[in-house]
Amino acid sequence: MRFFSCLPVLLLCFDLTAAEPSHEVTPETRQRFEQAAMTQAGNAKKGRVLFLDEKRTRCAICHQVNGKGGKVGPDLSRIGGKFDRPHLIESLLHPSQQIVEGYRSSTILTTSGKLLAGIIKEEDDQSLVIEDANADRMTVSRNEIEAIKASPVSLMPDGLAASLSSDEFCDLVAYLETLRSGIKDKPGSGTRGPISIPDGYRITTVATRLTGATALETLDDGRVLVCEQTGRLRVIKDDELLPEPMLEIDVDSNWERGLIGVTVHPRFPLVPYVYVCYVSADPYPHHRVSRFRVEGDTVVAGSEEILLRGDDQTKLGGNVPAGHQGGAIHFGPDGKLYIGIGEQTAKSPAQKLDTFQGKILRIEEDGSIPSDNPFLDQTQGKYQAIWAIGCRNPFTFAFGVEGSMLINDVGGKFEEINPGVEGANYGWPRLDHGFTDRKGFVGPVHAYPQASISGGDFAPRSLGGPFGGRYFFADFVHGWIKALDPNEMKRADEFAAGLRRPVDLRFTRDGSLYVLLRNAWVIDDKFEGDTGSLLRIER
Repeated sequence: MRFFSCLPVLLLCFDLTAAEPSHEVTPETRQRFEQAAMTQAGNAKKGRVLFLDEKRTRCAICHQVNGKGGKVGPDLSRIGGKFDRPHLIESLLHPSQQIVEGYRSSTILTTSGKLLAGIIKEEDDQSLVIEDANADRMTVSRNEIEAIKASPVSLMPDGLAASLSSDEFCDLVAYLETLRSGIKDKPGSGTRGPISIPDGYRITTVATRLTGATALETLDDGRVLVCEQTGRLRVIKDDELLPEPMLEIDVDSNWERGLIGVTVHPRFPLVPYVYVCYVSADPYPHHRVSRFRVEGDTVVAGSEEILLRGDDQTKLGGNVPAGHQGGAIHFGPDGKLYIGIGEQTAKSPAQKLDTFQGKILRIEEDGSIPSDNPFLDQTQGKYQAIWAIGCRNPFTFAFGVEGSMLINDVGGKFEEINPGVEGANYGWPRLDHGFTDRKGFVGPVHAYPQASISGGDFAPRSLGGPFGGRYFFADFVHGWIKALDPNEMKRADEFAAGLRRPVDLRFTRDGSLYVLLRNAWVIDDKFEGDTGSLLRIER
């Protein structure tokens, strides 16, 4: 009997001989295949031939593509538009990582001692219909069934790499990546092909199945925290995505709202607080900055302290009020907490001192207002937290080891990287984005034509080479990561390219770079969960 497999994004069917011990795939082989498929283009035409090969891969027996093929597994006509390359590679190399609902396999033991394996396609009180890898259907009477067991493990042996060469594996991934029937490109979605990185570096997929990924933070103990826009703060520990989130909160996740920023106390875990920025719907859409006490990998129930409440977004205008939310949150070298808030497409609030929109905020670790904030004599109450004005959508920012601060401000005619300056007015909307020498305004140190600047962080000097100590930034649309030349800030050198929708990046102290891929423009009626991923680039 042949068995079939339900992969996270596809079903590939093989003869059981592929699972024999002599064909077992070692972890080293999987790593080699992953590296090859991440960084080599592959030949999609050759991949299509492999896909249709009924003796070797048997893919087309189980799957349809554009109306042709089997129906045992999911239709793959849109798979390349839904999932990025890291997901496709994982699906082929680790078939049990995620099984698509509706395609979970079952094993049936009959009263005669026969074992049947496949997908249960139909069932009622009298019988059920099971379909195997050959698309053969068998009706089994309930009276003939001794036991039924659903399996969390794919029935496909983890042996695909054993049946293909490294080049053939790359070809198959390249073909799957082209399957985008009926999917229109949105910003960033057109990126495909291999990921380019400098010689001497390697890239690894650390986690997939992230939903609406927005921001990340790396911890000194090796853990990585990832914000899911829908309200969950996920934990990656020892290179594994933990099944239970550190935190789950109710959010307004429409469009760009949701859980959008995270950091921890500078002396974490000695001072065990995680800080987040999110948009709450109660009693109206507004930003909240909160801290939670952490024990182990979870927050203490009921420990939320709301440090700052934002403005009622229903009263601030904007052609897309749920857009331009900002959300980045980090501690500066002065021990103060800085928060970037976007102007929600309303423009004019960015210049006003009676709203948080379009601002960089600065508060103490407990939410109180620092006594040296620059607008104290021009503001009252919570608005004394304002530290800089005139931002459009300060999506990310970072601090260097010498205390320098750089802010990524999205959109306008140009994408901007602005220096963090106390009391600064960055000009929006009185000035469009781009270099300026207008008196009274602080212009960018780097700018490039409109796309969508996203994550940013300073590389530790320990990274060495030409990139140590430089400011890295990503672009969501272009899919690259560049590094600013500290001696000529208008110039940036490419570090990586071919990344589909990078949304954030953070370094660890040892120089490893984590890159978060979102694979979704916004949360709308076309949004699909479990499509984000976390990559690591290291020497």
